[in-house]
Amino acid sequence: MYTRSIVALLIFSSCCIWPSAWAEPVVDDDFNPLGYYTFRQDLRRCVSPRCGGLFVKAVNQKLTRCADGVKRTECYVALLANPHGLAIGSASLLQGRIRPKRFSGFGNLGVFKLRAAISSATASTGEGTVVGLQDNGIVCITAPCFSYDEFVLNRNKILLLSGIDLEASGAAEQDIDNARRLLADGETLLAAGVNKRMAARAGAGTAFFANQLYFPIEPESP
Repeated sequence: MYTRSIVALLIFSSCCIWPSAWAEPVVDDDFNPLGYYTFRQDLRRCVSPRCGGLFVKAVNQKLTRCADGVKRTECYVALLANPHGLAIGSASLLQGRIRPKRFSGFGNLGVFKLRAAISSATASTGEGTVVGLQDNGIVCITAPCFSYDEFVLNRNKILLLSGIDLEASGAAEQDIDNARRLLADGETLLAAGVNKRMAARAGAGTAFFANQLYFPIEPESP
C-alpha cells in the first residue's frame, strides 16, 4: 500500500509540472527529422538535363540550399536517384539529399538522392508546420498529460504535446485508424497542422490539430 502511494504521488507530480521543466525528449534513433522536401516536376520546354528534372523545396524553411551551395526559395535538380524504385507520382513529400552532380556541357545541375517518398491522405495542401509525432510513453492520472513528442521537420526542435487531433485532417476513417495504429506501435506519424493551447484541469496543455496526414510509399514489388 505504501509503495502504491509513492508511485501514485510520483505520477501525479510529473503530470502537474509545467512542460518547460521537463527533461528534453529522447530522439528516436530510427527517425530522422531532416531532409524532407516538397517537390514539383519541371515542365519547362528546353533541352535535357537543363529542363525536365525536379524543383524541390525544404519543408518548414524559407530557403533551400541547392546543389551549388546557394540558398534559394526552391532548387532545380536534373536527376532523381531512386535506388529503391519508389513511385513518386502519388507522393507529396520526398526525403533525401540534394547533392552536386555535373553534366557534360551543362555544369553542376544537381541530383536528389531519394531515401523515402511520402503520400498524403487527402488532396488538400497541408498547412502550418510539418512534423513527426510520437507517443513518448508518459502516462498520467490528470490532464494535461504531455504524452507525445513533436519533431519539427528540418529543424532541431522538439516539443511536448498533451494531445493530437487527427479528425481535423478530414482524412478517411481508415487513414485515421492507420495513423492511430502507427502512434500506438511506437512509430512516427508525419502530419501537417498547428499547435493550440488548451485549458485542462491541472493547467494549460498544447494540442496538435492536423490538417494533413502523410504515409510512406512502399517499394513496388518486382
